[in-house]
Amino acid sequence: MNLVSLKLTYAALFVLALGTFVSVSFSALSHILFIVPAIYFFIQDFIKKEKPIKLTYSSIFLLLMMGSMILSVVFNLDILDRPYKNLLKIKYFLIPWLSVFAIQRLVDNYLDEKKKKILIYTFLFATSVATISGLIALYTGFNPVKMKDACHPIRACGLFGMYMTYGYGISLFAVLLTISCLKKINIIRPWALYSSAILAVIGTILSYARGGWIGYAVGVMGYFLKKNFKLFLIFTMVILISFGGAITFSSKVQNMFLSREGSNSQRIAFYETAYKAFREKPAFGWGYRNFESNVKEIKKKHNIAFPEFGGHAHNNLLEHLASTGIVGFLATLGFFIAWLIESFKRRDLIGDLTFPFVLSFITSGMFQYTFGDGENLFLIMGVWALSQLRGQDVESN
Repeated sequence: MNLVSLKLTYAALFVLALGTFVSVSFSALSHILFIVPAIYFFIQDFIKKEKPIKLTYSSIFLLLMMGSMILSVVFNLDILDRPYKNLLKIKYFLIPWLSVFAIQRLVDNYLDEKKKKILIYTFLFATSVATISGLIALYTGFNPVKMKDACHPIRACGLFGMYMTYGYGISLFAVLLTISCLKKINIIRPWALYSSAILAVIGTILSYARGGWIGYAVGVMGYFLKKNFKLFLIFTMVILISFGGAITFSSKVQNMFLSREGSNSQRIAFYETAYKAFREKPAFGWGYRNFESNVKEIKKKHNIAFPEFGGHAHNNLLEHLASTGIVGFLATLGFFIAWLIESFKRRDLIGDLTFPFVLSFITSGMFQYTFGDGENLFLIMGVWALSQLRGQDVESN
C-alpha cells in the first residue's frame, strides 16, 4: 500500500505538470489520483503519527476557510439552487490540503533526481506548447493544437478559452521561472529553463492582462527585496522606465491603462456590488460561489452602474467577503498573510520561489478572481502544497 500510494502521488504530480496549462479536465485527474495516497498518508502521519507533520498557520487558515465555505452554504440553503454543487467546489482546496502528507512522503522516500527532472521537463514542455500555440493563434487566427479559431483577435490565450484566465495564470508561472533563472537552478539544462521563461514572459505580455503584468512585476521585485535591496531599487527603476516607455510608444499599452475607462468602471461597480452584498449578509455571505449568480439583482437593488453585467467580484478578497461573509473573509485573509510570512521566513529554494509567487498571487488577485478559476487553482494550490514541505538545506528540492 505504501508503494502504491507513492506511485499514485507521483502520477498525480505528473498529470498536474502535463495538464495545468493544457486542460482543466485532464488536470482534474490529478485529484482522483491524489485521493487514496492523500488519505492513506494523512492517517499514517497525522493520526497515527508515524512521521508526524506539524500543521503550519497557512494550513490551519485554509481549514478555517473551507469551514467558512461550508457554513456559508448551510446558512443559504434557501437561495441556493444546487448547494451540493457549491460544496463540491471545496475539493480544489481540500485535496491539496490532504496531498501535503502524500507529497512529503514522496520527497522523503521515492522522488529521486531522475523523477524530479521528468516532472520539471514535462511542466516546461507542456506550458511552452500551450503558449506557442496561443501565440500562433494570435498572429494567424487559428490555434493548431486546439484546432479552433483564436479566442481573441489581439490577446494571447494559450490553450485556454479565456485570455484573462491564461494571462493571470501564465504571469504566476513566469514569476517562478524568472526566479529560477535568477537562482541559476542547475537541475535542468539552462536552455530549457531560459527558453521556457522567455516564452512565459512573452505570453504574460501579449495576454494584455493588466493585473497579470502588475503581479509579475511585484513578484520579481519581492525576490530582490528579500535578497538584495540595491537590486530591488534597480529593478524597480527598470520596471518604471519600461512601463513609462511602453505607455509612451505603444498604443496598445496606452489603451490598456489609459483608455479602458469602461473596463475600469465595470470593475469598480463589481467591487461596490460585493460590498453591498456583504452589508446585506455580513456573517456568512451569500453562499460560496453564489455571489456571481446574484450580482445583477444586487446591482439593480442598490442602483449600481452596469446592472446588465453579471460576474464575480474581480477581486479574491471581495469575492470571499460577499460569498462567505466576514468569517470567510478573515480566514482567507489569514491564509494569504500566513502563506506570505511562511515563504518569507524560509531560507531555502522553496522560500525563494514561493515568496515572489505569493506576492504576485496576492497582487494580481486584487484585479481578478484568480482564487475561483479552476485552471489557475491547480497551479496556485499545487504551489501551496509544495511550499508546505519540511525545510531542507538542499537547493535541488
